[in-house]
Amino acid sequence: MKKLALVLAVVSPGLVFGQGAPVIRARLVPSDHVIVGQPVRLEVEVLVPNYFTGAPDFPSFELDGAIVTLSEDRPAHLNERINGAAYAGIGRFYVIYPEQPTEFDLPSVQFGVPYAINPPETARATLQLPPLRFRAVLPPEARGLDYFLPTSQLRIRQTWSGPLNQIRAGDSLTRTVTVTAQKMQAMLIPPVPLDAPEGVRVYPREPHVDDQKSEIGEFLQGVRTEKVSYLFTKPGDYTLPAIEVTWWDLSSQKLTSSKIPATTIHVSESSAYVSELPPQPENTAPVQAPLNTWRQYLPFLIASCIALAVVALLAWAVRRWGPHVGSSYRALKERRQNSEEHYWRSFKQSCNRNDARQSYTVLLAWLRRAHPGMTLDAFQRLIGDRELDKQIAYLSETQFRSPTKAHWQGQPLYAAIAKHRRVTFAIPRMASHLPPLNPERSSRA
Repeated sequence: MKKLALVLAVVSPGLVFGQGAPVIRARLVPSDHVIVGQPVRLEVEVLVPNYFTGAPDFPSFELDGAIVTLSEDRPAHLNERINGAAYAGIGRFYVIYPEQPTEFDLPSVQFGVPYAINPPETARATLQLPPLRFRAVLPPEARGLDYFLPTSQLRIRQTWSGPLNQIRAGDSLTRTVTVTAQKMQAMLIPPVPLDAPEGVRVYPREPHVDDQKSEIGEFLQGVRTEKVSYLFTKPGDYTLPAIEVTWWDLSSQKLTSSKIPATTIHVSESSAYVSELPPQPENTAPVQAPLNTWRQYLPFLIASCIALAVVALLAWAVRRWGPHVGSSYRALKERRQNSEEHYWRSFKQSCNRNDARQSYTVLLAWLRRAHPGMTLDAFQRLIGDRELDKQIAYLSETQFRSPTKAHWQGQPLYAAIAKHRRVTFAIPRMASHLPPLNPERSSRA
């Protein structure tokens, strides 16, 4: 028997299950011929008999020499029959980006799974990720590069803040360079050089990285945007060097480059405007300036001083009280968002929309706020309401066993919970075995 179990473990390392017990499956896509930097999907499926009584845990984990992220895509719901029994399942996937050529062994990650072992009796199982391994390699053509960027498509483009044929000495231009790589996280796209020849001052800005997704949450591409301002201090012709990004094409399996050609900018002399002095009329005696001409500017000076004083006072008030007011506002907002009243309103709205998934999530959040430390099962036992038990069991079955069931009504559940919203549970006082702090003497001296 032990030999048979060992053979099954060797033949199917990505499948672990037992009779009537929860099942975990895992696989790597792709599992071989992985290039350094190429995303690898770790697809994990968790299945339980009957139905889930809560969301399974998909924990984050680390892998030396790689970046691991849990996808935010909508989980996949599964329904299967295993050994004649009905199973409900949920599938999610991780994305692994190997950063160096080596062999990677995935750690023994544990997944917590709550399910109905014998409805309405619940249980919580702990499943372990099966042993999986893959190797990442670096193509020989890319071993001399400063960086390695594998993707199926890469685009690079630039825009300018103004026309390039009207530049004069003292003017400045802002250049924006955008690099887009398909199925590659933006943080893995290397920076691009934005140099300039002598006579041009360069003022780079902080780069911006953005991971773009589709409307359903599927990761599409990474975008890195860099901006730089050029200040042309002298007239002349200036050539900004070309920008080239070398990357590995996953489709053709060879190195390729995307390039912005060099740009030549002509800077002309700065035109100085000088106004002509009108000719002095003949036979007109020169007018002597009054001695106290500064008095005509006195109202302006007074107004300027008052304005500066008001600005300084406002700046001091903002610096002195601004952080306190902001923190108080944020604390008040957080208290309101975490209040029992807020969660109850959200639960009522979800029930009115007949949204089973949202109603279940908000119900658990309200219970944690209204009765800290109490589980839903404990709440049901303490209440002892058959109608409440019936509605919660129906919600759990709709949520986890039959995700396609479309006619769940939330009003009966809301009415069953509302009857017990203000209930309080007395905590029994533990008897103390310690002697009194100030014992009275039984006899007086």
